Amino acid sequence: MDLPTTQTPDRTTSGALVDQETFRQVAGQFTTGVTVITTLDGDRPVGTTASAVASLSMDPPMMLVCLNRSSATHDAMQAAGVFGVNIMARDQTSTALQFARKGPDKFDGVDWSPAGNGAPLIDGSLATIACRTVETATGGTHTVFLAEVAEAHSAPGEPLTYYRGIFGRFDEDDDDKAYAALRHWVLSRRTPVNERLDPQELAIALGFRPGNINKALVRLGAQKLVELTSAGAATVSPINADLAAGFFAAQAAIEVGVIDTSLQGANNDHLARLADAGRQIAALHDSGSTTLEAQLETVKAFHRLLLGLSNSKPLLAAYEEMATTEIWHHALDERQWSQFLDVSAFAVLTDALAARDTATARAAVLQHSQRVADIVHEVISTRGGSI
Repeated sequence: MDLPTTQTPDRTTSGALVDQETFRQVAGQFTTGVTVITTLDGDRPVGTTASAVASLSMDPPMMLVCLNRSSATHDAMQAAGVFGVNIMARDQTSTALQFARKGPDKFDGVDWSPAGNGAPLIDGSLATIACRTVETATGGTHTVFLAEVAEAHSAPGEPLTYYRGIFGRFDEDDDDKAYAALRHWVLSRRTPVNERLDPQELAIALGFRPGNINKALVRLGAQKLVELTSAGAATVSPINADLAAGFFAAQAAIEVGVIDTSLQGANNDHLARLADAGRQIAALHDSGSTTLEAQLETVKAFHRLLLGLSNSKPLLAAYEEMATTEIWHHALDERQWSQFLDVSAFAVLTDALAARDTATARAAVLQHSQRVADIVHEVISTRGGSI
């Protein structure tokens, strides 16, 4: 019996192909990892961001990479015969964006090391694969490079992903992480007061999806840190003294609640760690050579230990949602920072906690909160009533 032969469909008779925009939208539903393909143009490293990358074979180990023939990296890769596949880690969004743009020197500011075959490999990548091209094929506007793997290395971490045209991450709690990242962005005044916050641009800059950013904007709107309009726009809100004092008061109320309900039954080892953290705050302050960032991290660790007396993650999350430290970085002078950190108040609080003296510990927290609010009121007043 004769078997039917397989024929390649004739484009002129098999019907029209799908239009490019529809195909782009549908293909965008596929989540891929993000890689930067690197090679040498003479002795100069060059590269481009790519997502059409796959392992092809285990025996022998081979990779498949597709590059647009209009890419300058494409021509260099053909000439060099070797290249690197750099799998981007979740914190390498800026690197991926840098190599995705056209420019004369994409390696500017990027640390790299040569593989054994000379291919440049980007430091800090989640994984790197050094390859040698053994065959090429043409597909539409792209060249398909089939290559043997000469070296492969990986590091612990999470991958950067690409979905619907946006760099992202594999996380179940992206809404919370996007909120934390955007809150830091707003409080650091990366976007100035009263200027518009664009969800699409922020999604690219912070490595989240626009949906995550929109949810974060709603949460920040509820805190009065951004202004939301009925049309869906968002702008950065100024912070006045009353709003700032409200954040400090909320944090103090949470800590007082923990002291009232958890101090008497606290574990001795936990109280000992609190005492050590209090002594570390004093030691860093007295050294005179410690950076402000180091002191702030030590103070933050103390507060986390104090809140840890409750064994309640929601309480810790609520406390940290009220934090506004970023905005004061450039607003306070050295004298004001010294008062803001108030080492003497931590000494009183540390001793009271060690002695399980609830009344004194409560008073220390409330007095420190009021002192901080007074300092911020002074700063905001000198800046016209808001910051």
